[in-house]
Amino acid sequence: MTQFAAPNAMDLATLVNTLERWRAAYYNQTPEVSDAVFDQYEDHLRSVDPSHPYLLKIGAPAPTGGVWPTAKHGQPMTSLNKAQTPSEFSDWCAEVSATKHGVFCSHKYDGISLSMRYERGYLVQALTRGDGLVGVDITRNVRLMKGAVKQVPKGASGFVRCEVVCCHDDFAAHFKGESNPRSTASGTAKRQSDYGKCAHLTLYAYRWLPDDGMLDTKEEELTWLKKAGFHTSLGVVVNSIPEAMAIYDEHVASARAALNYEIDGLVFEINGNETAEAMGLKGSNPKAGIAFKFPHETAVSTLRAIHWQMSNGGRDTPVAEFDPVTLIGTNVSRATLHNLGNISDLWGGKTPRVGDIIEVSKRGDVIPGVEAVVSTTGQGAVLDTPTECPSCKAKLELDGAYLVCVNDDCPAQAVGSIKRWVKKIGVLYVGDALIEAWVREGLIEDAADLYLMDDIEASQVTMSGRVAGGSATKAINALNNKKLLPLHVIVGSLGIPLIGRSMAKMVVDGGFDTPSKMLKARISEIAVIPGMGQTKAAAFVKGFRARAGLLNKLLAEADIQIQTISGPLVGKTFCLTGFRDAALQSAIEAAGGTVKSSVSKSLSYLVALDANSQSGKAVKARSYGTQVIDPDMAWMLTGQAKPV
Repeated sequence: MTQFAAPNAMDLATLVNTLERWRAAYYNQTPEVSDAVFDQYEDHLRSVDPSHPYLLKIGAPAPTGGVWPTAKHGQPMTSLNKAQTPSEFSDWCAEVSATKHGVFCSHKYDGISLSMRYERGYLVQALTRGDGLVGVDITRNVRLMKGAVKQVPKGASGFVRCEVVCCHDDFAAHFKGESNPRSTASGTAKRQSDYGKCAHLTLYAYRWLPDDGMLDTKEEELTWLKKAGFHTSLGVVVNSIPEAMAIYDEHVASARAALNYEIDGLVFEINGNETAEAMGLKGSNPKAGIAFKFPHETAVSTLRAIHWQMSNGGRDTPVAEFDPVTLIGTNVSRATLHNLGNISDLWGGKTPRVGDIIEVSKRGDVIPGVEAVVSTTGQGAVLDTPTECPSCKAKLELDGAYLVCVNDDCPAQAVGSIKRWVKKIGVLYVGDALIEAWVREGLIEDAADLYLMDDIEASQVTMSGRVAGGSATKAINALNNKKLLPLHVIVGSLGIPLIGRSMAKMVVDGGFDTPSKMLKARISEIAVIPGMGQTKAAAFVKGFRARAGLLNKLLAEADIQIQTISGPLVGKTFCLTGFRDAALQSAIEAAGGTVKSSVSKSLSYLVALDANSQSGKAVKARSYGTQVIDPDMAWMLTGQAKPV
């Protein structure tokens, strides 16, 4: 495990040495830390010593003594200054001011940079960036890559700047088990043996620097590259900050996720090449361009505590507390650690201590989690594991990687299971505070009791010092108005471990379409249903039998009715990618369709925000002959009106 302190706890020499090591690993080997960690430490150096010589360096020197030859670049490969915030981007815009050719916007690929040399039309050399002056010659491997044009038109001579990336579909198909596409691109591109895998890497070109004089604009360069047969991507001219921010915001919201390759920002450059060159350098990088990076999905912080909280299913879940960081535009100071097994994996079997350095993520842009422990140098208190349930004080037991309360009468579990039922079946107006009040007053013990309460007693409970009154009446009416439910919704809302509504739907579609059949089902019978498997089958059989009494109470006493599934989408399967839409999912299921979580050969439709998406899932779906549609088309297929 890499050991280092927080950036503000390092002396200047240690900080620079650490950054030098990380930079060398990033450009020449496999990155030791994430981009977010690297940027955070480099930004700290910039804040305490903005003129430090390290900040003037480009890339990292090519390794000596290696098997690849090194060579001097015909033209130096500079890097780009960066902006992390809209205000930093606006400052750059003000500094360079507007020009008659506008500003050229392109993708900042997350791969490795190359300079490809063409002489009289033929590719003769491909060098990595190295330190910007000397790079590694990996021409043999580059010739195998997709988009490696061997001969350009009209016998032209010059340099093509490009990026080696590993596209999502290639990563999934050919590099199973590797950590991420960027590391795969870097490692594979420099392979000496088994270099045939370079055929699964792709080159994206972004600059053409001819020997006989530069073209007028970067827009013209991109047009030339396209005509020459190179892979290219986004290339658009903008003329105002709002126009640039609109493109940036669109990529943060959805466009980035729809791409078949990784980008970590957008590049904005003065489009006019003569004007750009006249602006000179800022530090060691061109003043006329900037990389406007996306908000970090991860950040480094210092662990301050681990708190444990009882989940709906009786699991005591660890939650890390740490110094606040900003993720996807929000301040975060707490993140889940999931379970004991995850803690053991993250800390390498060591016991967490206050002061350990952790990397916090917000992947999926929703729930923060601890991504990695980057240093166990904390000198604070040891953070122990609890031994008893915080709600009922019963002894906690280990169930696989989880600490669980096995007391069936635990109040926390009762409240949690009722909240889960209400949320899963989609009833409005039944808030958590109201459920907690009903449980506290002994009016309900399980989900079925929601329908069996005395209306007057239910309305007289107090919440935060006030009588529930009309709020309770409104909630009870909402519950009674939603008693007709599909079997998979009922079963998927009972709290069976690993079995939500989609898994329950698989069981129903597998022929177990009545409670009686489910009760008699054997693990071996459920396991052969596509998408289930042995583990989920065992969880279903055990969990359903344990909740058979509650199900019977819901059906026989609470008058929950099983809805017969019919509609235009019976037998059709859907997968939503790049967005979440509970209303659309419910509409698909109401029309008889099934919502899947992944793409397979049997999938009927993949629903993407853009029907022309080139994401990994979209490419895979099309390879199976599956139609990719947008949400509007999906709503049309359901036969229901899309909510306004």
